[in-house]
Amino acid sequence: MRSKSYFSAFKKIRFPLYLLMLSLIVVPLCSCNDKGGDDSDCSLQGTNLSIADISGNWVATSATFFTTSDPIQTVNVVAEGGTVTLSIQSGGGFTLNISESDGPSDSSAGDFCFDEDLLVVRFDGDDPDDWEYYRVQLTSGNNTLSIGGPAEFDFNGDGTPDPAEVELSLART
Repeated sequence: MRSKSYFSAFKKIRFPLYLLMLSLIVVPLCSCNDKGGDDSDCSLQGTNLSIADISGNWVATSATFFTTSDPIQTVNVVAEGGTVTLSIQSGGGFTLNISESDGPSDSSAGDFCFDEDLLVVRFDGDDPDDWEYYRVQLTSGNNTLSIGGPAEFDFNGDGTPDPAEVELSLART
């Protein structure tokens, strides 16, 4: 008799128990993003740098874009008379302005954080799980910032950006 009452009690809690077990499986799967983990992998503190180290206003001394396929094309926006500025807030928000001397101006904003020694960037308007990774280095008494990684640039002036890489060298203002 006793086993029957335990069985009926189990039948009553079986459905909530299944929901609990399902949530324990589904929640970790849903919390993953394209970085292969959760957002805790992205921090304001990196292995060697932090957002606090690089926050402030920067102006590019060199902004070289180059194609990633043949034929290799290279454009240095600053050497051609343009300007590139970067403003980084202490919370990781940033604004990047690129003005070509004889072409369009472009402004981008988003968030920076670190995944170990890589600068992780999410641009406003992109999918929240769409992150890009950049090399970053701070030198010369913390007054020179170098950033390199994926970009787009309209090399032939047809209005369509081409896949590219960018190397920025910036001075603190």
